[in-house]
Amino acid sequence: MIKLRQQAVNLKEKMINEADEENANILLSVENIAEAIINELKMWIALKEDKVNEAWDYLVDAQSAIRTALQAHEIALKLNGEGYANKLHLIEKLIFPPQIFFSPGFVIEEAKCSICGKNYEECEHIVGKAYMGKMCYRIITKCKLKEISVVASPGNKKARALTFTDGNITRDYMTWRIIKDEEKGKN
Repeated sequence: MIKLRQQAVNLKEKMINEADEENANILLSVENIAEAIINELKMWIALKEDKVNEAWDYLVDAQSAIRTALQAHEIALKLNGEGYANKLHLIEKLIFPPQIFFSPGFVIEEAKCSICGKNYEECEHIVGKAYMGKMCYRIITKCKLKEISVVASPGNKKARALTFTDGNITRDYMTWRIIKDEEKGKN
């Protein structure tokens, strides 16, 4: 699977050099499908090795990659990308306990476009759309933190509670195992 992803990356670069946007975007989608599968497999391995917090991060990375694949090109729909995204959602709900998520609230003062580098307000690119084998996103260059909220559906599922204190005992939120004093701060 890693080899397939690398072949997609190499072919995508060739399509970019040939200014073939359609095929560059198809290959971006294929690259991200492969990335999603790789991360799902890493998740299962981490679970087998009892590395539950790492497994969660791999799941979130897989979900992000399949979402990118679906945005990049409609080929992902033809390859059952939505079905795969639903499978990953079910894994999240059935394998992992419910999480407490955090979401920062920012006032964005300046942002650049990842495609053209211009101020995002002045360019014509659209966040979440593929352009010549690359996804458009805003690069936030200046912002002010307004708040941090506890939310049910965060933009970043890695922003979650890792531990909690129950009296004098600190526990891992994912596993509920007691964290010894020497282990604190390693999460």
